[in-house]
Amino acid sequence: MNPKRLTHLILLTLIAIMSLTTSTEAAQFLFRPELIVSGEYNDNIYLTPDNEQDDFITTAGLGLTGQIVGRTAGLELNYTPTYSTFADNSDLDYWRHSARLLVYKQLGRNTRFEFVNDYLETEDPLDEAPDYTPDDPTQGAPIEADPNRRGRSRYRTYSADASLRHQFGTRDNIETAVRFNYREDIDTPIGETAEDYNEVSPRIGLEYWFTQRWGVEADGFYSNRSYDERNDREEYTGYMRLLHAFTRHVSGYLEYRHTELDFDRDEDPAADIDYKLYEPAIGFRWEFQEDARFTLSVGYLFQDLKGVDDEDDYGWLVNSEIAKRWSFRRSYLELIGGSGYQIADRGVEDLGLNIYYTGRATIGYNFSTRAIGELYGGYRYDEYPDETPEREDQLWDAGATLRYQALQWMNIELTYSYRDSQSDLVTEEYVENRVFLGVVMAPATPFRLN
Repeated sequence: MNPKRLTHLILLTLIAIMSLTTSTEAAQFLFRPELIVSGEYNDNIYLTPDNEQDDFITTAGLGLTGQIVGRTAGLELNYTPTYSTFADNSDLDYWRHSARLLVYKQLGRNTRFEFVNDYLETEDPLDEAPDYTPDDPTQGAPIEADPNRRGRSRYRTYSADASLRHQFGTRDNIETAVRFNYREDIDTPIGETAEDYNEVSPRIGLEYWFTQRWGVEADGFYSNRSYDERNDREEYTGYMRLLHAFTRHVSGYLEYRHTELDFDRDEDPAADIDYKLYEPAIGFRWEFQEDARFTLSVGYLFQDLKGVDDEDDYGWLVNSEIAKRWSFRRSYLELIGGSGYQIADRGVEDLGLNIYYTGRATIGYNFSTRAIGELYGGYRYDEYPDETPEREDQLWDAGATLRYQALQWMNIELTYSYRDSQSDLVTEEYVENRVFLGVVMAPATPFRLN
């Protein structure tokens, strides 16, 4: 069966289960429509290093949100179709689509099932799905922008996640999940290889404290990815930690992390090299609150390239993560950052091992009950040691946003954003400025349909 059709069948099955297990008499049926109009000036619409082209983009569309809210279960559907027109490049006039389906069921006091389905279709190389958790610094957009995409060709990205989480102690929990996703280019430029793929990824995670001071944490992940015009590949990755609690919120750990990539070379036998990553590390974590934390560890990363006799190990590596929001009377400060390694294969390029360091700060201020302002700045450093020659990228971005509630049913947003991408590859460099003005008109409260 076609993977896309299989996913749609699973989706319909889940909706049917929800219909059977949720009391429609007790549930609320809510509907909220939105009218969206915006204008954007962009001084480098193709993200090119030189000969930049600017344009003014007008967008109009709808935002449709439906909800079924019950005592122990619920369903939410968001769909936003918008049409964009370019003042100087009418050949880029396209429909953009963003959609999300969320289904959740509380199976018991400590057990929760959740299914999330996200879809994005656009031509904007830096577009991403809406962030549905803006007040949680540990979460981001469910479909993130692809930093290596250039041009204005249309593409679609789809992801479906089903998870089951069970809390069986104060700090003890187990979670199982499976994810299906695909990425597809609708318009593939002549002479370029399509990077379309679909992927199935099961995962299991466990945290268990066998005494007040000692515990273990483990996480295992498997990925089977099939490309249309490239070698398919499988990924095995996981880690295990021995935990020791110094206080209620601070703990230290010893960790071992392991990753393997195996390629099926049917398309191009010489294109990809199998490799393994090993990393022992020591670190600690400080949990400020439920959705805020700081972790820091130091480890030595070994990379074993199959069939390569040269020295493969990478060296010492700092793994870290910080996510915290401090709220004050009329303002807030949010810090997000981290460092570590990952496999850089989520977009139009597969760049292998990626060592990264990133940080972002956001300051918000409430001028009044109707006006909110934000300033943000961020930096990201990426190193790709598997590339020949080795490649390093840097990205600086900054911006400012003002949101104003003009009427109970009308919200206005004015945003300026700046991005400066620097790379060892000149073709990957660009500077971009955007000015965005958007108006959203919607009823102050959703319509209740029952």
